[in-house]
Amino acid sequence: MAKKIIALVLILLTSGAWLYLDHLNKQEILAAEQLHKELEKARAEAKARAEAAAKAIAEAKAKFEADILAELTACQAEAEKVRDAFLEANRKPIKRKPGQFTISKAAEAKAATQLETDNAACKATYDARMTSGS
Repeated sequence: MAKKIIALVLILLTSGAWLYLDHLNKQEILAAEQLHKELEKARAEAKARAEAAAKAIAEAKAKFEADILAELTACQAEAEKVRDAFLEANRKPIKRKPGQFTISKAAEAKAATQLETDNAACKATYDARMTSGS
């Protein structure tokens, strides 16, 4: 009879220990799953921040390129105005034809050379700003 009681007590202790260990194991599994969910959430947030930063960088670069392209266009337009003003200053009236003017070939050549020089300077400034990024 004592053997049966001892065996019953050992079975109860063993099953109790097994249930307790099973309970602890389930808690660990839940904690690991929660940690995994938090990790996935943090990874998704980091990815979203990285994508937002990349988008902001791309937008800033596009704006920068548009700004310096606008400056190049304005510079070239100013060079055209300078050429036109030079040609206007060097025109001479045609005899016996009121309201008509002529421009000497030398003045046209000088204006063309100056326009090329000014456009090259504008392009050099544009290229330098594109390379430096400022």
